[in-house]
Amino acid sequence: MSRRGNPAPDLIIAATDANCTGLNNRIKEINDASGSTPFFTIVPAIPDPHIERWLLLDGAAFRRVFGRGCDAPDQKCSRDLYKQRLTDAVLAAGTEPILGGIEFAEEIVREMDIERAKQADHSLSSFLENLNDQFRQWMP
Repeated sequence: MSRRGNPAPDLIIAATDANCTGLNNRIKEINDASGSTPFFTIVPAIPDPHIERWLLLDGAAFRRVFGRGCDAPDQKCSRDLYKQRLTDAVLAAGTEPILGGIEFAEEIVREMDIERAKQADHSLSSFLENLNDQFRQWMP
């Protein structure tokens, strides 16, 4: 149920990796695909270039989850680079990643210092600021 009392959602978070096409190109694709949506708001969540990079941003959070930290990721666009780095970091911490480490996303994010992570990554900052802006619009 939405805030307006009907079954349509008030907000949809559209999540997709930028996949080296760039944040602005992905936002345009989402906007083009959604068309005119007067009934709900879309907030894009677009890790640039890949979601696995977001999970590697806070080495201290990684340490709290796995008992061993990880190196901060650089900003490169290379297919599967961050997938491999996440897998390697989880393996180095002594855990076997069944899904490449992405299965630990909730635990890692729960431990993250979000403000520090936002400073380290423009795409994460953009998503969280847009989401916060939307929440502020709903406040009386």
